[in-house]
Amino acid sequence: MLTLDLATEIARFALAEGPKRGVKVMSVVVTDPGGHIRLAMRSDAQGNFGVDTALGKARSALGFGRSSWSLQKTFVDPCGVAAITAATGGAFVPLGGGVVVQRDGLTIGAASISGGMPEVDHDVIVAAVESVGLSALA
Repeated sequence: MLTLDLATEIARFALAEGPKRGVKVMSVVVTDPGGHIRLAMRSDAQGNFGVDTALGKARSALGFGRSSWSLQKTFVDPCGVAAITAATGGAFVPLGGGVVVQRDGLTIGAASISGGMPEVDHDVIVAAVESVGLSALA
């Protein structure tokens, strides 16, 4: 299980690491395996859509069983992206920053951030997940 303590540690690491990599404002979301929020945090200056964007990245990673960075590189056809976005009620966000979180090869949730460039968001959230001894599917 992805405990609230682990989710908090992931978020705190990401919120501390992001500024070191040039991300000034960000939102962090950690979910359970069903994509339900365990924890959502945002920096003071983050706008209204940060948490929604991060949640979409996390749910997209869970839905396809791979990182949203991988999805960004795979889904390049705008019609395909629009179709999946419509089919998921707007939940599909194929931008880097969301990963499936695993322990011992089992999916226990997802974690994501929004606020920086997609590749930076991806690197920060992978580092945050690994900082607590868990694995992030790339």
